[in-house]
Amino acid sequence: LSALWAGWLWGRDAVEPYKIALRRRRYDWAWNATALYAMFSHLNELLADGVPVFGVLPEPEAPFMTSALTAGQAAGFVLESVALRTALDPVQIVWKSGSKLQPAPMEIETIRKAMREFLSARGEPAGYLHLHTAGLIALAQANALKQAEDEFDAALRKTHNAMEGALKEGNEFFHYSTGEGVDTGMWGLVSGRHQMSDESLSDKVEIAVVTYLQKNPNAIYLEVEGELNNQFPGLMTPSKALIYAVLNSYAEKDGGSWTLRREDFASARREEMEKVFDLIEEIGKRLDYGSKRDHPILTWLEKGKPVRRFHVLASALIHRALENADEQTVIVFPGGRAALVAYKQERDPSLKEGLKKHRLVKYRTLRGLLELPILTRETFDEQITSDPVEKAVGQMMMF
Repeated sequence: LSALWAGWLWGRDAVEPYKIALRRRRYDWAWNATALYAMFSHLNELLADGVPVFGVLPEPEAPFMTSALTAGQAAGFVLESVALRTALDPVQIVWKSGSKLQPAPMEIETIRKAMREFLSARGEPAGYLHLHTAGLIALAQANALKQAEDEFDAALRKTHNAMEGALKEGNEFFHYSTGEGVDTGMWGLVSGRHQMSDESLSDKVEIAVVTYLQKNPNAIYLEVEGELNNQFPGLMTPSKALIYAVLNSYAEKDGGSWTLRREDFASARREEMEKVFDLIEEIGKRLDYGSKRDHPILTWLEKGKPVRRFHVLASALIHRALENADEQTVIVFPGGRAALVAYKQERDPSLKEGLKKHRLVKYRTLRGLLELPILTRETFDEQITSDPVEKAVGQMMMF
């Protein structure tokens, strides 16, 4: 259809190179790259240097990304930016027209460094498509996607092997998957080997959504999404599911607009948190524990020694609570955050694994404990597991 429109606008001779993409023949990624190269080369001849070209790749997958970026580079286009949300959303790419440059050799360390920096900045594991794209961007910036002597079939195969080698060789990356293929499951950095962002992408998005709603009451979804896309560009673009998970946790929808719930105003949450601290302190007294407050943590003491710590949150920023948590730490949060906490666990296998060592308790569970006629140290642990996080979740969002 695009070729037909181009023919109508530019004439028969101008679209002659597009025919290669329309002929009936076996479809593979090398053929795809060859067809795209023919199109890019012809387009580059029509444009002055430095003209931006915007491309959209529907239903992206790793070989498709490799094919498109390799063809663009081989034709002389310079990659400017790539915006990738999920494998179900179109990828947006911006090139600039230019002259063909001498290719540089492909280095696996270039790919590995790009993947490492991406995961470090993201602060949480990511799927293979994101890591593959991070590696492709680094190779495109180094002009190393295709050597002059290579056919597209060889160039794409070299890139695939280099991506796989970057992830599998060495011990920098951890594969959260039961499958052996690099494109299954999720990938993260091996704990302790590299500096991670202080906050995960999901936590940053949560903060950004709440901050925007505080400043912009009655915002519509597209306004929220637009602000987030500006704050988190490129490979950090948050999924719609994550945005909606945060909105549903903090806001109410009225028609087409979203407004923070009254109980989620900053002043209301601060007041409620103080009440929760009082609750935990009162429960501790019933169990013959002393208490020490050091906001946002309250510690139960026995003979001056800590026996239990409670990290109280008004949000679902669980990563923060885990930073300095020990096995005694209980993470306490509002019941309204339960679905968001559960969603974050499902999208982040490292978070899910980390939380296995800790108890998650809702405010309402603690309120219920004070109403029990009999509460002992022995029954306390049983009671705080009576209202699991999963019960607050309806149909789990997948992306």
